[in-house]
Amino acid sequence: MSQTKFTVEKDKKTLIVERTFAAPKAKVWKAYSTREMLLKWWGPRGWETIIKHLEFKDGGSWHYGMKCVDKNQGEWFGMTSWGKFNYANIRPEDSFEYTDIFCDESGQAIPNMPSSHTVLTMTERDGKTTVTTKTTYATAEALETVLKMGMKEGLTQTLDKLEEAVTG
Repeated sequence: MSQTKFTVEKDKKTLIVERTFAAPKAKVWKAYSTREMLLKWWGPRGWETIIKHLEFKDGGSWHYGMKCVDKNQGEWFGMTSWGKFNYANIRPEDSFEYTDIFCDESGQAIPNMPSSHTVLTMTERDGKTTVTTKTTYATAEALETVLKMGMKEGLTQTLDKLEEAVTG
């Protein structure tokens, strides 16, 4: 499996994540933009994805839940965490942007939880696709909060599942 590279720029309130997949860009793009593929890989191991709404277009949104189905994850078992992406500047197979919020099951933002803005880009070379996300938070404290919540571990597992989905 490929390595996931994390770069934390606290002074810029930014997290940059880079991962290369042994798959063509069209296949990786489909994994990010279609219900069928997102259900296969989104979320860390032991979590199941629920899609309430997905409209992958400029001005569209994705309202999703991640439900813990792994009894070995203790207090998390049976819990569902909700999130929402609001999409903008979609350039098919090259890039898109989104704001990401923690929300409840009805899609309402949870107060005092960090939101972020991400620019995701894809580049292909020799049949391999590199996905780079540059995520900016309102404050360095907000970035620190998500890191302490296990963002690095959860995202690494999620991207491992994406690799399995696009190369399997």
